[in-house]
Amino acid sequence: MKHIAHGRLILVGLLVALSYLGTCALTSVLGQIGAPPIPEENPITNEKAILGKILFWEEQLSSDNTMACGTCHRPEVGGADPRSVRTFGPDGALGTADDTYGSPGVLLSDETVKYKPHDLHRFAPQVTPRLSPSVFMAGMDEELFWDGRASDVLVDPETGSVVIPAGAALENLSLMPPVNSVEMAHEGRSWDQVLAKLAAVNPLHLASALPQDVEDALRTNPTYPDLFRSAFGDSMISGSRVAMAIATYIRTLVPDQTPYDRGELTIRERAGFDLFRGRARCINCHHIDDFTDHLYHNTGIRPALEDPGRMLVTGRPEDIGKFKTPSLRNVGLRPRLTHAGSFASLEEIVDFYERGGDFHEHQDPRIAPIDPPLAEYEKQQLIEFLRTGITDPRVAGSLYPYDRPKLFSERATRNPNILGTGHPGTNGITPKLIANTPPSMPNPTFRIGIYDALASAHSVLAIAPNPAPRESVRRGLPVQIALTPRPILFRVRLSGDHGTSGYGTFVKSIKRRPGLIGTTIYAQWFVRDAGASGGLSATATAKIEFF
Repeated sequence: MKHIAHGRLILVGLLVALSYLGTCALTSVLGQIGAPPIPEENPITNEKAILGKILFWEEQLSSDNTMACGTCHRPEVGGADPRSVRTFGPDGALGTADDTYGSPGVLLSDETVKYKPHDLHRFAPQVTPRLSPSVFMAGMDEELFWDGRASDVLVDPETGSVVIPAGAALENLSLMPPVNSVEMAHEGRSWDQVLAKLAAVNPLHLASALPQDVEDALRTNPTYPDLFRSAFGDSMISGSRVAMAIATYIRTLVPDQTPYDRGELTIRERAGFDLFRGRARCINCHHIDDFTDHLYHNTGIRPALEDPGRMLVTGRPEDIGKFKTPSLRNVGLRPRLTHAGSFASLEEIVDFYERGGDFHEHQDPRIAPIDPPLAEYEKQQLIEFLRTGITDPRVAGSLYPYDRPKLFSERATRNPNILGTGHPGTNGITPKLIANTPPSMPNPTFRIGIYDALASAHSVLAIAPNPAPRESVRRGLPVQIALTPRPILFRVRLSGDHGTSGYGTFVKSIKRRPGLIGTTIYAQWFVRDAGASGGLSATATAKIEFF
């Protein structure tokens, strides 16, 4: 009898404890997120994962050394892009109602890596038509990107043979950006060019503040051939191996240590979770525990014809305006939300779903007004669950395994650094300087560009070891580079067909020369222009320090 009574006391105590924790805590303990499926052709190893981490943060993977995969997918903002910028809608005008948000990429350049004007962005970084989604939880999906165009079959980009017949959406995702002329590449970039560059560069040469595991790996394997040998058994660098390494790294990033997963939701977060799976109806598309149904829906964020979404992949009219449901894990860290970046806060998106969306043609019928509307305190409870209840503190703090290097593009001091203001030419327009390529060695395509100059004009890029003395003037033209010793001149005939649409590019292969490290040069463009005082217009000056 004592044992029975004792057992009853234990049972009563357990029930009381469960009542205190709430049903959400019990659900989270019993149904935590699992490990992502792994294709048998690409098993996870530590060596492959660390190679993938290095490649993911490698700006030298891009054609101009300005973009890494991690540039658009940063842990501190939930694996998304903190640099979201407003971009043109269908009307081609910026600042109008059909504008959306995308992620900035590279400046447009042709197959010879020379800059060329973009129809909309001209000589500013191009912008992707949709905002970068989070890469965290991507290993759980059979298809990736907002429209699912990355399928689960990995085809070798060099040979055309099938490497992984199923379960390889992450590998496919990893193959696309390095040869995409908006995201990371010049037009016509091939995987042969990508791989030749990787074989020649020092891994993460542009980055700083390397994580400890990366430092340890590079100490043992200081080159990419060494790293590939460690990961795959031999030093061959191939497109499919690059993809498999990056995919392996992403599969190790499972944000499963949230308060929800640990059964540590606050009272307000528990109330928010009850609303999430109850009256707010979030659970209709954001299933526990992945917080997504991995499907596609038209939720009425933008007009369906503006971006057909999934229909562009499947060709099915019923898929018009549908986009993949994102996982809401770490959503509280993201600066903008949805494929179009339409909302800048959780408050805005909760209001959006409460009113049943904004554009109802082809909209999913599950998106309907919440009636009666949520009370203000209920909205705040729901938002608190979304903001903190399903945020992994390792992600928020960029802690291992979500730690990362500091990118070259994040440095406080620019290199090249643009100095001065230039000298106007025809119509009072001052030619603009393009100097955004890091002057690292080796670099087969170091570039300095010019635009907004007189079309078809003769120009020279003058390079000198020193700046000019302050307020130097030559024939009425402000000169910002020293003329003694005589500068090196590179002559370029500008493109463009009228007025001040002229543009051009100086391209130089920089080889690895120890004596050049730390050397500083100054570069300035001069353009023969009858509309300029003194007959010459000029750009500002680039200060360039090789490393």
